Amino acid sequence: MALLSEEPRKYACTICARRKVKCDKQLPCSNCRKAQTQCSYEAPQPPKPRKRAADEDLLARIAQYEQLMRENGIDYTQHTNVWVPSTLTPKSEKAASVVDELPAAEETELCLWSRLCPELKYPPLLSLRHRDDPYLHPLPPLHTMLFDCESRVHELHPEPKQIYFLWQKFVDAINPLIKIVHVPTLQKRILDAVWDPVNIPKPLVALMFAIYTLSVTAMTSEECMASFNQERGTLLTRYRSGTVRALAEADFLSTRDLEVLQALILFIFANPESEIASTLTASAVRIGQMMGLHKADSDTKLSFFEKEMRVRIWWQVKGLDFRVRAASAPAMKSAKFDLGDQRIPFNINDADLHPDMLEPQVEYQGPTEMLCVLMKFATTKWLASSPKAIKVFECMTPGFSKAQVSMKVENEVLSELEAIFEEKYLSKLDRCVPFYDLTYVMAKLVHARLRFKLHHPRGRTALGDGDVYMSKEESDILFNAALSFVELVQVGFKSKFSSQLFTHLSSTYQIDAYIHVISELRRRCSGPRIDQAWKLIDDLYAEHPELIDHVENSLFFALGNLTLEAWEARRKTVAESEKTPRCIEMLWSKRNVADGDIGMTTQGGTGLEGWEFDVGDGFDWNSWSDFLRF
Repeated sequence: MALLSEEPRKYACTICARRKVKCDKQLPCSNCRKAQTQCSYEAPQPPKPRKRAADEDLLARIAQYEQLMRENGIDYTQHTNVWVPSTLTPKSEKAASVVDELPAAEETELCLWSRLCPELKYPPLLSLRHRDDPYLHPLPPLHTMLFDCESRVHELHPEPKQIYFLWQKFVDAINPLIKIVHVPTLQKRILDAVWDPVNIPKPLVALMFAIYTLSVTAMTSEECMASFNQERGTLLTRYRSGTVRALAEADFLSTRDLEVLQALILFIFANPESEIASTLTASAVRIGQMMGLHKADSDTKLSFFEKEMRVRIWWQVKGLDFRVRAASAPAMKSAKFDLGDQRIPFNINDADLHPDMLEPQVEYQGPTEMLCVLMKFATTKWLASSPKAIKVFECMTPGFSKAQVSMKVENEVLSELEAIFEEKYLSKLDRCVPFYDLTYVMAKLVHARLRFKLHHPRGRTALGDGDVYMSKEESDILFNAALSFVELVQVGFKSKFSSQLFTHLSSTYQIDAYIHVISELRRRCSGPRIDQAWKLIDDLYAEHPELIDHVENSLFFALGNLTLEAWEARRKTVAESEKTPRCIEMLWSKRNVADGDIGMTTQGGTGLEGWEFDVGDGFDWNSWSDFLRF
C-alpha cells in the first residue's frame, strides 16, 4: 500500500537546508530517502530586523531635533541651505592633479640608469671606504678587551704630552661637530688628572679614553706615526679597549652619571656603523630616559648649566639612534623621532656657560660654536613637524608610489629646508673660518643629497620592460644634484677643518651618485659641468685604486666598463687634443684592450653586454634610509 504524502512544506528540511541542496519538501524528502537518514522539518529562525544605516539614524535624530525646535518656536530654516566645504580631496581629483603635472610623452626621455646591470642599480651601501675609515679597523672581540690581564686600565693612558695633544685635537676638530661636553670645565679636570692616572674617578677615565679614541679616529695614518710613532690601527685598538674596560668599570649599563653617558656617546661616534654601536646606542637611549633627559622639567633643582648640558646630550643620543638605525644592515625600521618635550639647545658658546649660573644666557643671533649641531637639530625638528616633509618622506618609503607626490611638492619641501638653513644659519657665515666653511659645505651637501634622493629613478614606477622615463627638466635636476653631491663631498675632504672626521662620517653613500653621474655622461659629453664631472671621476679612481685593481669585484668591474663607455662617448664628441684621464688609461691597461675597442651602445644601453655578473645576496636593498648622517 502506497504511503500517502502530506502537503508539501513551505521550507526545506533540516538536512537539505544544512547541505544547501534543493528539497522537494515531502516527508520524508527524496534526498533523505536516498541517504536513508531521518527527515525532519524545523521552522527557521525569524529574520533579524534590518540594522538601521548610520545615515538613517542621523536623519531620524535630525527630524527629532527639528520637531523639538518647532515645538519651542525656534526658526531654523535660515540654516537649512548652508554647506560646509570638505577638506578632503576625492581620489579621482588627486590622481588627476598628479597626472596633469606629468610631462607629455614627447617631453620625456629614457633614464639610462634603468638599463644598468643590478650591481650598478643596487650597489652595496658600504662599497667605498676611505683608507683611514675606522670600519677597516674592526673592534677586537669584546672578551679580549674586557678580560685583558696584561695591563690595567690606567696603564693604557698615553703620556701626559700626548694626552694634551689628543685633547687639543678633540677640542679643535671634533667637539664643534658634537658639543656634548663643556670644554672649559672638562679641560681643567683633565689637566689635573694626567699627573695621577691611578686615582682618576671612573667616570672621568671612561670619558678620557673615549676622547682618545675619537681623536685618533679624526687623524690620518701619517699624523699618528708622526705624533705617536705608532700605527693608527694599533692606537685605535689600544684606546677602544681602554674605553670599553673603563665603561665596564663605571657600570655604564646601570649608570645615572652624566659623564659616563657622555663617554658612551663619544665611543659610539668613533665608529657608529659597527655592530656593537647598534646595541650601545639602544642602551644610551634607555639610560638617557631613565635619567629623565627627555623631560623638560624632570628635576627643578638642577641649575641652568646642568639643564643645558642634558638637553645637548639628549638631542645627540636621539640623533645617533636615528643614524645607527639608518646605517644598519639590514636596515632597521626607523623609529618615530620622539624627543619628548625637550627644547632645542641654546645658541650660545661654552664660554657663556658656567656651572654656577642660575639664569639662561641670552642667545646669539649669529653663528656660534653650536652652529653645526643646531643646524642638524633644526633639520630633525623640521622632518618631524613639517606636513609637506612628512608627506614626501612617507612616499619615499617602501609601499608608497612615487607618483603620489608631485615634483612641485618635492621642490616646495626642498625650498622649505633651504630657507631654514639660509635664514637661521648660513646668511651671516664668514666662510674664511674653517669651521664655518665646513658647516656651509655640510648644509649644501644635505640639500644636494636630499634632492638627488627625491628625484632618483629607483623610486619611480617602471614600465613593463623595466624602463623609467622622466622629463628633460627633471633629468637635468637629478644630474646636477648628483654632481653637486660628489663635488661637495670632495670639498669637505679637502677642508682645513676636521676633514678626516668628515671623511669618516660621509664617505659611505657616494657610490650611487657617482654611478648616476657616470651613466649620464654617456649622453652628456661637453660643457663646463661635464669637465668638472670627469675631474671628480678621475679623483675618485685615484683615491680608490681598488676600483681598478679588484677586477674580481663585480660592482667595481661593471663601474669600470661604464666609465670606459662614457669616455668613449666623450672622445667621439670633443677635440682630439682632449687629454685622456689617468683613470681611463689605467682601466684600459687593466683590461688589456686597445683604445677605442669599446663602442657606444644604443641610447640607454648598459655597455656591459657580454659580461657575466653574479648577483649575490650581499646587496643592501634598503640603501636609501640614509638621510642626514651628520
